[in-house]
Amino acid sequence: MTLGGVMLSVNGALSWLHFHDLTTRFEVQRTATRERLVAQALALRSDFGLRLQALAGMLAALDSVGVSLFQTPAGDALLRQHFDSYWSVLQLDLGLESLQVYPPSGPPLATWSTNVLVETKPEAQVSAVIGQERAMHWTRCGQVCTQFAAAPILSAGRVAGAVVLGSSLADVVVSFHRLSGADLGVLVPVAKPAGKNALSALGLQVIGLSNTERNLPLLQQLAALPPLRGESVWRRLSYQDRQFELSFLTLAASAEGQSSALLVVVDDLTQALADIRKSVWNRLRGELLASLLSLLLLALLVHAPLQRMTRAVRAIPLLGRSAFAEARARIAPRARRLLDDEIDSLDEAAIALSHRLETLESDVAAHSAEMQGMVQSISVERDFSKNLLDTAQVIILTQSTDGEIFTLNRYGQLLSGWATEDLPGKRFSELVRPDGSADLAIKEAVREIAAGERQHVQLESILASSNGQPYEITWNHSRLSGPGDAVMILSVGIDHTERKRAESHVSYLAEHDPLTGLVNRQHFQHQLDLALASAHLSARDGALLYLDLDSFRYVNDLNGHQAGDALLREVAHEVGNVARASDLLGRLGGDELGILLHECDRQGAILVAEKINTRLAEIKSPGLGANHRVSASIGIVAFSEATMDVKQLLANADIAMYQAKSKGGAGWHLYSEGEGVQEKMQSRLYWEEMINRSLRDCGFIVHYQPILDIRARQVSHYEALVRMCADDGSPIAPGAFMEVAENSGLIREIDRYVIQEVFGRMLDLFAAGKFYKFSINLSGVSINDPRLLAFIRTELSRSALLPSHVVFEITETAAVSDFSKARAFMNAVRELGCAFSLDDFGVGFSSFNYVKQLPVDYVKIDGSFVRTLVDSPDDQVFVRALAEVARGFGKKTVAEFVEDERALNMLRAFGVDYAQGYFIGKPRAEIA
Repeated sequence: MTLGGVMLSVNGALSWLHFHDLTTRFEVQRTATRERLVAQALALRSDFGLRLQALAGMLAALDSVGVSLFQTPAGDALLRQHFDSYWSVLQLDLGLESLQVYPPSGPPLATWSTNVLVETKPEAQVSAVIGQERAMHWTRCGQVCTQFAAAPILSAGRVAGAVVLGSSLADVVVSFHRLSGADLGVLVPVAKPAGKNALSALGLQVIGLSNTERNLPLLQQLAALPPLRGESVWRRLSYQDRQFELSFLTLAASAEGQSSALLVVVDDLTQALADIRKSVWNRLRGELLASLLSLLLLALLVHAPLQRMTRAVRAIPLLGRSAFAEARARIAPRARRLLDDEIDSLDEAAIALSHRLETLESDVAAHSAEMQGMVQSISVERDFSKNLLDTAQVIILTQSTDGEIFTLNRYGQLLSGWATEDLPGKRFSELVRPDGSADLAIKEAVREIAAGERQHVQLESILASSNGQPYEITWNHSRLSGPGDAVMILSVGIDHTERKRAESHVSYLAEHDPLTGLVNRQHFQHQLDLALASAHLSARDGALLYLDLDSFRYVNDLNGHQAGDALLREVAHEVGNVARASDLLGRLGGDELGILLHECDRQGAILVAEKINTRLAEIKSPGLGANHRVSASIGIVAFSEATMDVKQLLANADIAMYQAKSKGGAGWHLYSEGEGVQEKMQSRLYWEEMINRSLRDCGFIVHYQPILDIRARQVSHYEALVRMCADDGSPIAPGAFMEVAENSGLIREIDRYVIQEVFGRMLDLFAAGKFYKFSINLSGVSINDPRLLAFIRTELSRSALLPSHVVFEITETAAVSDFSKARAFMNAVRELGCAFSLDDFGVGFSSFNYVKQLPVDYVKIDGSFVRTLVDSPDDQVFVRALAEVARGFGKKTVAEFVEDERALNMLRAFGVDYAQGYFIGKPRAEIA
C-alpha cells in the first residue's frame, strides 16, 4: 500500500507539475496580455489626445484667429463668426463636444458646447499652454469623461490666446474592442450613483462600456475595488459559470476631493481555463491507469521486503525527534534468518546509530546551551555598540598614543570625507586644522592620558573637512584600555559650528541697528553707563552729543520712507567719519543719533558738533530736493566726576538738543545745570490739561489700521490707534502726549476710553453683519491696575461675540517690567476668551525667552526690521529667524511697517502670517 501510495503520489505530483506548468505559462501569457491590453488602452487614449491636440493646433494656426483676438470689442464678434462657420463640421464630422477660445489671461472669449455636462473650465491647463507656448492634452472626468486638447494662438510673434477642444472618450471604447477583442469601460466616481449604469457599492457610474449587456451585470457584482497601488491592478471574477479578468487603471483626476476616474478592461478567460483543465484531466487518467498496473506487478515481487523496509523507514525519523527507544522497538530485526540481506544490515546499523546519536545528543545539548548564551550576549553587545556609534550625531574615534586613528564612526566619516578603507595610516593631526597652540595642547593632553596622569581632557579645535568647510569641534579625550597592555585614546567630538555661528549673528543683530549698522539704543546706554563709571573713577572728562536731524519728517512725507532711510544711512556714514575710532556712535531713535566722546572736554565736543553740521551740509542725495540742506540740532552734555546716571544724562542731552532746535536748528547747545526744568514742567502741565480736557469732552478719536492675512490675501482684523483732536480739529499723534499720560497715570483713563469706543464700534459692525477682530493696545501702567480686569469683564458682557474678536496688545517692555504680574493678568484675560499680542518683538535679545514664557497668541515683529527688509540681508535673516521661533512656539506673527509689495512677498516667503503698514492701508476713522 505504501509503495502504491508513493507511485500514486509521484503520478499525482507529475500531473500537478503539468497543471502548474500550464497554469504558470497561462499566468505569464495573461500578464503579457494584460499589459498589452492596458498599453493598448492607454495608447488609444494618448493617440486620441494627440489627434485632438493636432486639430487644436491647426485651428490655432489660422491667421484670422490670431488677429481677431487683438481687436476689442469688434474682435470678439469676428472671433465668434469665424468659429461658428467651423463648429458644425467639427461637431458632426470630427465628434467634438466643446470648443473654447481663451485670451492671454482671464475667462474664455467664446465657448461652443454640445453637452452641458462637459467640463469647460480648464483655466490651469490653459495658463500652462499660454505660459509655456506649447500645445498639450489631458483628460478630465466629472459626470462624463472628456478628452481635452489646447494649443497656443500665436500672432505677430507673441501669444494671443489659446484654443481648447473637448471630445468624448466613446471612440476610444469602440476602437479598443475592435482592435483587441476585449471590452473597455470608463468609470467615474459620483456622490450618489443612479440609473441602470450605477455601481452603487463602489460609488462609481459607468459612462462608457462595450458589450454592455454582458459586462454591466458583471461590474455590478463588485463589492469593492482592489487597492490602486500602481498604474493598474486586476481582479478575476466569475459570472454565469464564466471567468473574467478585470484590469483597472487610473484615467484622470475627477472633481476636487473625489477619487480618480478609471478605465476597466474586461477579458473573458473561460475557454483558456477550460483548455487547461481538460489537458490536466486527460494526463491524470493516463498516469493513474499506468500506476495501477505497476502496483499490481510490484506487489507480487516486493511485498515482504517492503514490509520490513517500511518498519525501518518509519522508525528512522524517530531518531531525528530523539525518540531512540521507540525507534529501536519499531525496527525489531529478524530473530531467525537463513541469509542476511540489505534490510537486515539496515536494521542493525539503525539500532547502532540510535545508541550513538543518543549519546551525542546529550553532549551536544549541554554544549549548545553554553554556546548559545555566550553568542547571544556577544551579539547584543556588538549590535548595541555598532548602532550607537553609527547613529550618534557626534564624532567617535579611537587612536593610539602617537595619534594613529584605528576606528572612525559614520558621522565622523561624513564630516571628514574619509571612508573606512582610508583610515590606515591616517593621524588625528590630519583631522584638525593646523594651529601651533592647539597642536601643542593636543600633544600634551595625549601625553598626560597615556602616562595615566589624567583620565579625561576637553579641548576645542577646527576640523578640516574634505570640502574645505571648517567645523568647530569640542573634543573629549579619554583613556581606553586596548588589547594586552596597550593604551588607546577614545576621542568624542561634538559639532558646535551652527550654534556658535547663530549665537554670534543674533548677538550682533541684538546690539546693532539694522538700518545704519550703528549700535542700538540699548547697547549705547550700556556703553554710556560704563563710560560714566570710568569717568568717575579716572576723573577724566567725557561728552555726549545728542543729534536730531532737522525737518526729517518732511523727507519721509515728500519722498517716502526709502528716501528717509537712505538719508539716515548717509548721515550715519558722515558722522562716523567725523568721530574718532575711540568714540561710540549709536542710533537712539527714528532720526536721533548719539555720540559718546571719550576723554573730551566741552570745547572739544563743540568742535565735533560744528564739524558734523559742516559735513551734513555737504550731503547731496538724489532723493532730496535741490534746495534741501541737511542739518542737525545737537545737544551737548559734558561729564566727568559729577554724579549723573545714564537716564539723567540722556534727558539733559535731549533738553539741550531741543534748545538748539528752538534756535532754528543747524546748530548746537551746551547743557548747563538746571536748564530746561521750567520748560519741562510747563510742557507737562500743558499736556496733562489737554488729556483731561479730551477725556472730559470726548476729544480722543480712534483710527483703525487694517491688518492683512497674507495667505488668504484679505483683511482679517484692525488695530485701534488713539489720536487727540487739536483745537483746529487736526489729529495729534500719541507720541506728543503718551509719555506725559504714562508718567501721570492718565493712561489708565485713556485705555478705558479706547476700550469703550472700540467695543461700541464692534457692536455696530456686528449688527451690520461684519465680524472683524480688533487689536487694542494696553500700557504697562494699565496692566498693573487691579481694577482693569473687572472693567474689561464688564465691557465684554455687552455681547457674547466680543471676547472671541478682541486681541489686547502690549509691548515687550511693558510685559517684562513686572513679569509675574503681566503673565497673571494675561492669563486672566485669556480665560475671558480674548487673545493677546506681544508688540515690538525682536528688539531685545531676550525676546526669544519672552515669547516662550508669555501666554500670547500673536507676536508683532518690530518695524525697524521690516522697513529695510528688502535691501538688508541681515534683516532678512533676523525676520526669518523670528518667524521660525514664533512658529515653533505656536504663535502667529504680524509684521509692521510693510510699505511695498516686495516686502510683502518676502514676508510671505518667510512664513509670516499677517502684515500691517501703509502698503496695506493707512489708519482711518472709518472701516470699509
